[in-house]
Amino acid sequence: MNITWIPRTNQCPSEVVSRFRVGFGVALATLACSLTGSVVEAQQLTSLQHEGKSFQVVPASEMSSLLSSPMSNFDSDIAQVACMSGGSQCASGSCNTGQCNGQCGGNCGGTVCGSSCGLSCPTCDPYCYGRVDALMMRREGLSRFTRSREFSLDEYDFELAPRITIGTVPDCVSGTEVSFTGPINWEMSNSATGLSGQTFLAEQVPAQLLGSSLADQQIGFAFLYDPEDFDPGPPVVVNDFADDPVAFQRQRYESTYWSVEASQTSVAWDIAKLLFGARYISFDEEYRYTASNGAAPADNGYIYSDTTNDLIGLQVGLDMYSPVCRFGSTYLRARAGGFWNLSEATAIVDDQDERLYGVRDDDGNFAFMFELSNGVHYQVGEMLSLHGGTELWYLAEVATAEDQIPSLVGARAGGRAIETGDDVLFVGFSVGATLKY
Repeated sequence: MNITWIPRTNQCPSEVVSRFRVGFGVALATLACSLTGSVVEAQQLTSLQHEGKSFQVVPASEMSSLLSSPMSNFDSDIAQVACMSGGSQCASGSCNTGQCNGQCGGNCGGTVCGSSCGLSCPTCDPYCYGRVDALMMRREGLSRFTRSREFSLDEYDFELAPRITIGTVPDCVSGTEVSFTGPINWEMSNSATGLSGQTFLAEQVPAQLLGSSLADQQIGFAFLYDPEDFDPGPPVVVNDFADDPVAFQRQRYESTYWSVEASQTSVAWDIAKLLFGARYISFDEEYRYTASNGAAPADNGYIYSDTTNDLIGLQVGLDMYSPVCRFGSTYLRARAGGFWNLSEATAIVDDQDERLYGVRDDDGNFAFMFELSNGVHYQVGEMLSLHGGTELWYLAEVATAEDQIPSLVGARAGGRAIETGDDVLFVGFSVGATLKY
């Protein structure tokens, strides 16, 4: 329905109901005039009396000049009713210019958003945000790890590291985000004195040492430090006496993790955020066991394993907030990615300056990374919010230092390829703050 006459008034806002009744009556009167063909008489209608008050009636032909000047609240209300009813002033198209960018739902037309109907489209100020998290993380799966039969390592402690995120949202919906995590470095070590130095490695003895009948036999656990030579006489294979002490032994295990990611984001009313982008992850490990009964190199033995993993690929993510009170909410942060892992490993076993095992290899394979965290989020002010929660990360199909040393070493044992099928679990906590500006 096209409303050809719009009543104009300067009444106070408290009389909105009365004004609406007047406007509705004028609209009906105008429609009746139009249907009976009395358009000329309708155009001569310049005022309307209601409850002892006079209201000015403005023809539709003067609407463009009327709307170019400041409007009263009642004018805006009536104009919006006209727009929503599909009036001729608003049928030319949708808002696709200025700040609206199509957000008016096709109710307005014209070259300037809202200029044809007096409506103001929803606007959004571009904003940026920065988020800083303090992570307390631990690499799991190495509790009581050892390559010695006589003493072991304990487990990793929780280590502190930052996670820094910077993002921008120029149109309230789409944006970009960059995040850096780490580096996180875990290290544990232990030592022992006066023990025999017996390890969990078995030595394959050469045929020329023990004879052909025992050439391919596994002869039990080797000692990295042997103060006495083998006796190849009787066919009784022992590597050393268990009560021959080693002056000093030490084990050390170290892991390092860090990552960087860049994503496109899609934001929905500050409640949910979707992410898609690229990520790089670095995960390295080193294990070293040493035994010594003196300063000379011939008196030393060691086990060494070193791995590097360079993962690059794509990931998707979700940040979800669920309000629980006026300023508080719970949040869920999830990431999942698939990566191509370029891994490399070095493994060495030496005994009294004799190389029992040595290999270096590299490979490429698919790997996966999953992150899940949840917690509470509290809005301190318009710009600042605080949050804290738990973290759970899972890294699969990578090379770890613990998997690279075989149980069988020696002249007839041979080498093997890099092992890249291990998985690693990280657990911890996080606290942080977000600044939106």
